Amino acid sequence: IDEAHGTSGKGRTKYDAPEIDGSVHIQSRRPLRAGDIVTVKIDRADAYDLYGSAV
Repeated sequence: IDEAHGTSGKGRTKYDAPEIDGSVHIQSRRPLRAGDIVTVKIDRADAYDLYGSAV
């Protein structure tokens, strides 16, 4: 997790570089913290970003 705001956050896949590649926007039942490593089920995607839920 690169940025966390309560139960939502923004991060990247292990293959992506920060500030260059797309982001993964994450919703979670539990609070997220910057630095967390989270398994995410991807629900949808657009041209650059992925959107999913923490598992």
